[in-house]
Amino acid sequence: MKTSVEVGRKRRIFTSIGAAVLIGTSALLLTACNDKDTKAGPATSEAAAPMGTGQPGDTTAAANGQATVRTVGKTGWYDGFDITVDKATVVPDQYGGAKIRIDLTYKNNTTDNKTLSENPYLQVGTTVDAGASFDNPTVPGKGSAAGDITTSVQKLADAQHLLDTISVVYGQAADNQTTIPLKADGKVDSIAPKTIDMNGTLVQDQTTIQITGGTLSPSYTKNEHGKMDLALHIKIIGGTGISDGGLNIFTEYFSVKTPDGQSLTANDRAPINELLERSQTIDNAKDFVDFVVPAPGPGTYVVTYDATKGASTGPTFSFTVS
Repeated sequence: MKTSVEVGRKRRIFTSIGAAVLIGTSALLLTACNDKDTKAGPATSEAAAPMGTGQPGDTTAAANGQATVRTVGKTGWYDGFDITVDKATVVPDQYGGAKIRIDLTYKNNTTDNKTLSENPYLQVGTTVDAGASFDNPTVPGKGSAAGDITTSVQKLADAQHLLDTISVVYGQAADNQTTIPLKADGKVDSIAPKTIDMNGTLVQDQTTIQITGGTLSPSYTKNEHGKMDLALHIKIIGGTGISDGGLNIFTEYFSVKTPDGQSLTANDRAPINELLERSQTIDNAKDFVDFVVPAPGPGTYVVTYDATKGASTGPTFSFTVS
């Protein structure tokens, strides 16, 4: 039974890789039930009862009415989550078809309660199962929760072969995708976020910026295939000479020179807007300076802080990502 925080978005999603792909779907007999209002969720007692009776490699399971259960245990990364496909279960029905359930665990690496930005889709061979349903839970910050994907087929000849053809995919072709195949020797196509250990200091007039760490991960913004997010956590310290009323620290005061020589201004995906008072230290867990940089990302970066917007030379700090 899911806790209240695990109750996520449950809705039927229809995803395609073009009209030709959707036409091909019917040829594969991938027909999750025709009732568009049906929601994904925990397996019913009817489906769950035979779970675990089938054995991996047992192609007679369908004929005997036994469930085929495959332990997958593969992890990919997407949008701040570690996503593990735990297992897949095929339960034959009395009409010669079968119900399919894929169990997943979502680990939230952020500090906020979060639901995945988009549902995955099931790719079966080169086509998409447009009838699959998804339970994507809301996961507490730094916590984990279970989710699942359910679908069905009209005809089942070989459960093991069917599972070999299925992959769970996050993101579209124009995005940075994560693909987790159910096939035992299939390789996960995903990029793990990198944690950057660093400690840099930028001082300009009465402001000290301390860079205390960062991450480098694929950008999951739409249409940014081949781009990475470089996020640097900052601590802001005010000097004794700050005038009454304080001074503002904004996102656009930060820029970076990338390993390939591009100069980029910080973006507003993680906006900085702090009012710094005299002798004050602002150490906000949410204060990250974010840059969209070219993939793959390794190399030397040079960060600049300049509150004068070019009127003077801003201090710099360089670091290397391996």
